[in-house]
Amino acid sequence: MNSTTEIDNLKREFIFTLRKKFPRDSSSSIAIMTVNLIRKIIFRENPKTMTDLQVSLANHCKRLHAAERSELIIINIGLMISKLARDEVLQKRGGGEPEPLYTLWRDDDETTERLRTADMKKIRKDLQASIKELTTEIESSRECIASQSTELLFNNDIVMVHSLATSKTMHAFLTHAVKSGRKHRVIDIVDEEEQLESAPDFVTPIELYEVASRMPETSKVVLVAAAYFPDGSCLVPAGGHQIALLAKRHCIPVYVLAPFYKLCPFFMSDPDSLHSFRSNTLPFDLSAQMTGHVDCLHPAFDCLQSDLVTLFVSNTSCIIPSHVNRLKEDYYHSQDIADY
Repeated sequence: MNSTTEIDNLKREFIFTLRKKFPRDSSSSIAIMTVNLIRKIIFRENPKTMTDLQVSLANHCKRLHAAERSELIIINIGLMISKLARDEVLQKRGGGEPEPLYTLWRDDDETTERLRTADMKKIRKDLQASIKELTTEIESSRECIASQSTELLFNNDIVMVHSLATSKTMHAFLTHAVKSGRKHRVIDIVDEEEQLESAPDFVTPIELYEVASRMPETSKVVLVAAAYFPDGSCLVPAGGHQIALLAKRHCIPVYVLAPFYKLCPFFMSDPDSLHSFRSNTLPFDLSAQMTGHVDCLHPAFDCLQSDLVTLFVSNTSCIIPSHVNRLKEDYYHSQDIADY
């Protein structure tokens, strides 16, 4: 079996794994799966130069994302690994790249020539080590975010959260605060009646229609991001926009848990990437009768504007929405973004 066939089989297996998992795997699991897939592709294709590697990464990530439009993490991981390879080349060929203003987003001629002529054999081991470090950072992101709960949640706080049952990061965030001795109340907004009975002991579950009546007694709102963008906007589970609007009306801070691998380097203009829909909840017979007459939309996410977010809680610190654009320089290279 040649390398091209192996790579096609790996990509096909990756897509099948994403599609047949219900409920969906956690975002960190998908990010690690993507890192492992790209690592296998790189070392099977064996690109000769940095240019070959960048072209290969861009092509594979575009095809994978085209198959699963809602998984923005695929693009993020591909561009992160491209930056890791670029950094390794520049370190081997005479030190790191000087820090320019972000408006100077094109590489100079000397840097471009270094990247074009770089031999990938010399940086293969270093790139493999960098990819392994990226995997470790993804695995530890949940614990890093959870450790910041003691800086944001205090005694006697009344915290309103959303999607606690489906977010392991949110659960770890609240559990760490409880184990650290924080004595506060947690109000969890649930989507289904079954979640009312399965809520943790430290949580008071309510439904979405009760949010307006319970918001005046709330002191903080915590949401989890499905993706966030350089302009400070983000995608949150459906219902989050209504919650954030009510919080703004009552001057209540809104914290959004946002691991670094969910940071998209550019705003996605493709509607299929931003507007994912859940399955229709109507019975089959009723749905068949209404076909062509009624369109029941069940969106999975809401888009939150930057003015509705107080802080993004990332791996290393809390970031105001206007500084998200600066954060992306730590994980992406501007030339890769422009070329993509």
